[in-house]
Amino acid sequence: MRFGRGLCSHPLGSTSWGLGTPSAPGRRGSTALQVFGRYREQDWIVNSRNTADEEVIRVVASLAGFEPRIAHRADSLDLVQDMIVAGLGVGLLPAAWPAARGVTLRRLRQPEVILRSFAVTRRGHAGWPPLALVLRLVQEVTGP
Repeated sequence: MRFGRGLCSHPLGSTSWGLGTPSAPGRRGSTALQVFGRYREQDWIVNSRNTADEEVIRVVASLAGFEPRIAHRADSLDLVQDMIVAGLGVGLLPAAWPAARGVTLRRLRQPEVILRSFAVTRRGHAGWPPLALVLRLVQEVTGP
């Protein structure tokens, strides 16, 4: 990732996203576009703190030939799952996140949907001991 000359990015980790839907039998082995297409008439739930998942939803839905109806914004993955169970919509969830009872996590591939996390620091400041410690600890928790 590139920023202006005064900034530097540090990869923290990545995780695959899946589409959280109400539990019901569903076809397996579908592409991300086919999975999204099956939920084109559903309301969609996105994050209220940033736009990463909303942007991904809009791009993949566009590739699948529809515009998603963003109906809800939530800042908690537990709340997103509660909303899915209540039938209020579908939304992206980290694949490693444990699915709540009543939620099925649909795998997204072709294209695979991956969340990548970065820390951005001022150039040369990542060596400052307190910041270096935080970066190291976050990288240990999030993995490669």
